[in-house]
Amino acid sequence: MSEFQLTEGFCAKANVVARSEDLEGPIPVIQILSIKKIAGGTSGKVATDRHRVILSDGLWFMQSMLSTALNEKVDDGTFRRNAVMKLTRWEPQNLHGSRILIIFDMEPVGYPAEKIGNPANVGKPPGSADNGMAVDTPPAAAPTANPATSAPPPPRPAAPAASASKTAEKVGPIFPIEGLNPYHNKWTLKARVISKSEKRKWSNSKGEGQLFSVTLMDETGEIKGTAFNNAVDHLYDVLEEGKVFYITKGKVVLARKNFSTVNNDYEITFDHKTEVTPCTDAGGVPEVQYTFVDLAGLENRAKDDILDVIAVVHKVESLGEIVTKQGKTLSKRELSLVDRSGYACQVTLWGKQAEGWNHHDNPVVSCKGLKLSDFGGRSLSVSASSVMNINPDTPDAHNLRGWYEGEGRNSTFRSFTSGGGGGATMRNAALNRDEMKTLQEVRDADIGNGDKPEYFTSRATILSIKSENIAYPACRGENCNKKVTDSGSGWFCEKCNQSWDKPEYRYLIQMQVTDHTSQAWFQAFNDVGVEIIGKTADELMNIKEEDEQAFNKEVAKSHSKMFNFACRAKQDTYQETTRVRYGVNRIYPLDFAAECRNLHKMLAGYPELISPQY
Repeated sequence: MSEFQLTEGFCAKANVVARSEDLEGPIPVIQILSIKKIAGGTSGKVATDRHRVILSDGLWFMQSMLSTALNEKVDDGTFRRNAVMKLTRWEPQNLHGSRILIIFDMEPVGYPAEKIGNPANVGKPPGSADNGMAVDTPPAAAPTANPATSAPPPPRPAAPAASASKTAEKVGPIFPIEGLNPYHNKWTLKARVISKSEKRKWSNSKGEGQLFSVTLMDETGEIKGTAFNNAVDHLYDVLEEGKVFYITKGKVVLARKNFSTVNNDYEITFDHKTEVTPCTDAGGVPEVQYTFVDLAGLENRAKDDILDVIAVVHKVESLGEIVTKQGKTLSKRELSLVDRSGYACQVTLWGKQAEGWNHHDNPVVSCKGLKLSDFGGRSLSVSASSVMNINPDTPDAHNLRGWYEGEGRNSTFRSFTSGGGGGATMRNAALNRDEMKTLQEVRDADIGNGDKPEYFTSRATILSIKSENIAYPACRGENCNKKVTDSGSGWFCEKCNQSWDKPEYRYLIQMQVTDHTSQAWFQAFNDVGVEIIGKTADELMNIKEEDEQAFNKEVAKSHSKMFNFACRAKQDTYQETTRVRYGVNRIYPLDFAAECRNLHKMLAGYPELISPQY
């Protein structure tokens, strides 16, 4: 039994009162089951994040929203999952036909490790349904003279869904996706299938079988569900993308993040006991929800981040193939996306989605759950749990279409690499001189020593460049760049399973740089290497073959050159030794007029250093 005593029945009472003052008695004590940030709007006003909270009284749970004045309590950890709170200031409110609480203040009581009790969803308040839609409500007690203070009876267990004819009332209390965890094994979801993968075969040392996955969404969040073996046979044709279902009897497990782009710490495994019932009343279950980022913002995101974007398909590459590690051939197709931010980014489609792409009229696409890669600077990839909506009927999509037809189609877009499809060079990208750091400041701030990569800009001079292994022989295949080996009869690429008469050399530069505070080793790849050396790697290696001394002179020409370096810092472990590696994303040749203006601006901030006599 828990040491914390919750105010049982509070949620059921709060679900029917008109005002908080109508509820008599001591200050209620509740538990926070979950907190989820809801990003603020991006309509040009300052965005303010909100937080959706699920409260529990031990018997029932209900939805609530925190006042934005309490955001700092979430940030500093005062309000967190499983925390027990005194609910000191609150008011009920109807939202889209559902009753929620607006929380203005809470006081911490304690922080137990787990959920208290086994609460059920209190549901919607009586009479709050819009347009005659059915409402899920908790089991009702007999009428009393004072319903606001009458405690409801204990919750009944959820009845399993068994057929398409079941109604919401027969299914039982609905559990929110946001509240699912491995410790709660009796639940029923009312959720929309927003994406569905193809059937796939799997094979390992334990055997072989089949699987498919879906992404489920309700008003509180999203979660991935995967069916294995026999469950595939009886669920694949039932779960249809875009439709709403009641789902019960699945196993909630920790999410395998390397196989999922869904924003949830847990996922559901379906088996032969899982029951799925079509829902004819989709009220309260949203369509796909997005949190869009513009393409220019990708530069400030970390590798493997899961993102939503809305953009125009500017270019479509021809269908290609790769050979997987398992020796299987997989189709792929590259799309070039552009948006108002002035950037272009490559997104990769795989398998049947790549093969079936036939949209060559520059459609607007809204994409959910794309995975960010640092390949080629920045690129995106579609996975089985991603959602891609073509030409959605939304204001954002219509505005983007109008921009593209008016000016975007003929614009020149910046790329995340100097040679990318956007056509811009590194010189074109803006440089924020106010955020530049010295090499010593980079070390003192431990930039790159965290779990995720960090980014910085420094002005430094090249002391030396290692001429050994300055370039490597790469595959000539489109968007491959993997190292090839000389087989005697040609240069073979294991990734593309193809031989070439000769390779395309690409830079892999190790250089020592310095400023007035310290020294460091930077690593740069092909696009940056061309800027530094002034020749392609092919041209430089041709010189090396003809005259080693001339080759060394060409490399030495870059010594003592000064650049502004935009770098990525990340921990790297090699032979049990961990260190921070600095990779150059792009360089900015010095603009001496701009540098002088910046120095003048800096000096203007220190008037005491400028003597009138000088």
